Amino acid sequence: MKTIQKTILFLLLLLLALILNPTSSNAATQVSDEETLLQALEGEETSIELTENIELTKPLQISAKTITINGNGHTISPKTDNWSPAGNNSSLITAGADAKLTLSNIQLTNSFKYGVQSYNGGYVILDGVTISNCKFGGVLVNAGTVEIKNLTLNKNGSDSNNGIEIAKGLSVNTGDNEPTLIMNGTLSSTETKNVIYIAINDKLSSFQVKNTETTLNKILASGNKIVVTDQNNNVIFESNEVEDISIEGESYSPNDPVNVTLPEKDITPKTGIKNNVGLAIFFIVSSSIGIIVLNKKILSK
Repeated sequence: MKTIQKTILFLLLLLLALILNPTSSNAATQVSDEETLLQALEGEETSIELTENIELTKPLQISAKTITINGNGHTISPKTDNWSPAGNNSSLITAGADAKLTLSNIQLTNSFKYGVQSYNGGYVILDGVTISNCKFGGVLVNAGTVEIKNLTLNKNGSDSNNGIEIAKGLSVNTGDNEPTLIMNGTLSSTETKNVIYIAINDKLSSFQVKNTETTLNKILASGNKIVVTDQNNNVIFESNEVEDISIEGESYSPNDPVNVTLPEKDITPKTGIKNNVGLAIFFIVSSSIGIIVLNKKILSK
């Protein structure tokens, strides 16, 4: 019987360790200021969590890596009395070539240019992001890709509002990437004009708009402009009209039927506990069977 008691005690301790151990492959690195944020971005981390609001003294520029920044409701803003632009770049956050950046549950405010930009092949996912009071605009799709899952825009732009700007800047070569804007959820704005703005220059000859199958809002080509529709196919935002720029994507039709399949929302906390609980359950079941078999053998002797 002592052997059985020791076995049960060992299994209980193992179960407790599995449940409480937070270590896993998707554990995030926590940062509380600009220094620790820059260190995390320069390292091998793939997931970062903010524990405080962060003021930046220079733009965050991310290239050739895949990373998620979860703001936990915190704010990233510039330190206005100590700001150093990176050349012509004064956007708060830039995803450059071969970078895939996911921003979630975060607020971007008071940028000297844009809140976030995807530059020349960079890919940005906005999920639970609010952007406010950025002088040039909220989002710049600068020959890169921006995917919108859940984006809220307040007033951005010094004069008229400028929410999402589709562009190909002068620093981008003519033959390089074209801008792409993907709707994969919802877009809301406190402003109604220029929520989406198409920049006009000699570099921009075409761009793409795309929609996922489960998106609630859609972005569609409508003649020389693009529109954003709600779940009932009503236009809620429209861009400026442009000439000599090709818009590639699904076309808007007022009579199109509405057919949206809502995705199931995963509310499971993104921590190592999820995986450990599953493993712990496996150990409980296996151990229980083993103890029962062992107990039967002892009693049968």
